[in-house]
Amino acid sequence: MALYDRDYMREGPPRSIGGMARELTAFQVFFGINVAVFIIQFVFETGWARHPLTGEMYMPLGGVSVQELMRGNIWTLFTYMFVHGSVIHFGLNMMLLWFAGRGVQQMFGSRHFTLIYLLSGVVGAATEMAVNGLVLGDLTTPLIGASASVFGLLMAFAMVMPDEKITAFIYFIIPVQLRLWTLAKGLFIIQLVFGLAGVLFHVLPEGMNIAYFAHLGGAALGWFYARSLGYGGRPLTYASQWQPTKYQQQRKPAMARTNVRPATNLERDPHPPVAQRPLGSVEAWMEEVVNPLLDKINLHGKDSLTADEKLTLERASREMERHRQAKGG
Repeated sequence: MALYDRDYMREGPPRSIGGMARELTAFQVFFGINVAVFIIQFVFETGWARHPLTGEMYMPLGGVSVQELMRGNIWTLFTYMFVHGSVIHFGLNMMLLWFAGRGVQQMFGSRHFTLIYLLSGVVGAATEMAVNGLVLGDLTTPLIGASASVFGLLMAFAMVMPDEKITAFIYFIIPVQLRLWTLAKGLFIIQLVFGLAGVLFHVLPEGMNIAYFAHLGGAALGWFYARSLGYGGRPLTYASQWQPTKYQQQRKPAMARTNVRPATNLERDPHPPVAQRPLGSVEAWMEEVVNPLLDKINLHGKDSLTADEKLTLERASREMERHRQAKGG
C-alpha cells in the first residue's frame, strides 16, 4: 500500500467541534487554562481570599503550602501552577511559556509536555516548601504561579536545542544574541545565587517574594527528564550509571533521532533505488526514519509535519512502491 493510500493520509470531511477539541495540543490546553484562570481572577475578581475588615483581595486561592497539604488539600500541588498574584507575574510566566512551551510541544509531543509541566511544578513546589520549612521555619506562606513549570520546560527545550540562537533583551531594551543553553544555564545560576543569598544572608530587600528554589527544582526536573530521553548525552537510567560504556547500546529514542536528524539535501535523493538497497536495509530505514513520522501523524495530524518530513514520506512512498514492483517482477 502506498503511503498516501493510508486512511489517515486522505483528506477527510470537515472536522466537528469535538474533533477539533481532540486535536488541541497540550501546550494549547495548558496555556488556555492559565489565561482562563487569569480572566477569572483579574476580570471577574473571583478566587481571592479577602481581608475580613476591608474586603480587599490580598491572596489568590489555590496556592500550595505545607499547611494546606496538612489540611488534606492535596490538589493545591496542581492548582497553584495556574494562579498568579499580579498581571506582571502572569505576563512574565506566559511569555516564557509561549517561548519554551511551543518548542517542547513540537520536539517532545503532548504527553511529554504534560508530564514536564506537571512534574516540574510538583518538584518545584516541594523544593521551595522544603527550603522554607527546614531553613526558615515557614509552613504557611502559599506558593503560586507557573514559574516552576515553565522553568522545567525551558531547561528541557534547551537540552534538545542547545545551540539555537535567540535574542534576549536586557531590561527589555538592549538586544543580546545568546545560545539557548547559555540562556537556560544563566537563568539557573541567577536563581541559585539569589536563592542562596536570601536564605543564608537575608540580603534581598523586603517585598521580593520570589520562589527561587521552586524555579531551581522545576529546572532540575526538566533537565533530568530530557536526559532520561537521551538528550544531552546517553539516556540517564539506573543501568547507565554503573554499566561500562562498551556494554551499552548507544541509541537515542526514536523521537530524539527523528527530531534532531540532519537536514535533508533537497537537491538529490539520498536514498539509493531499491535495486541497490537490500530488503533488510529498506526495513531498517523504515524503522529508523519513517515509522516515527507516521507516529507523529497519528498523534498530531498531517499538518504537524515539516516540509522536510513530508518530502521524506513522499520518498518513502516511492521507495516502497519501487520495492513492491521489483518484488512482483
